[in-house]
Amino acid sequence: MKNNYPHSDLNMKRLKVEFCDENGEQVTVAVSGQHAKERLMQIIGLFENNESSTSLKNNNVTMTSMQKIIEVIRIKANNVWFTSKDVSLLYNDIYHETIKPSTISTYLSRLYINGYLERKGNRSCWQYHLLVNYTPNAVDNMIKDLQKK
Repeated sequence: MKNNYPHSDLNMKRLKVEFCDENGEQVTVAVSGQHAKERLMQIIGLFENNESSTSLKNNNVTMTSMQKIIEVIRIKANNVWFTSKDVSLLYNDIYHETIKPSTISTYLSRLYINGYLERKGNRSCWQYHLLVNYTPNAVDNMIKDLQKK
């Protein structure tokens, strides 16, 4: 077996999945590590969400960064554990904008502190999970609530 990862352990799990998205574009996801299967399932869950990101793209003109992050989580990561890096990648994919990692981390931390997200892991790699089912009104109320604090 050829090892394509020069610094990896030969016993490390490596998984790779290729599929086509709704636009016919090929998507390839590869993960490796002790929890590769679980991580791959999380990533696939992000792609399998049935709601289209088109509605997000149409609303981004009037949305704040916080609103965009909340929408990314609500639409694309509402039933999986995710990291700030996942949010960053989805944010960039949906809005075609970059956002500072510190901005995402700050907003995720605020959402956790205010009881909207569950968190596990450690400081070097927090994982988050949405605790609430959000409707558009709930998102507006949450943003107003966070702005008060």
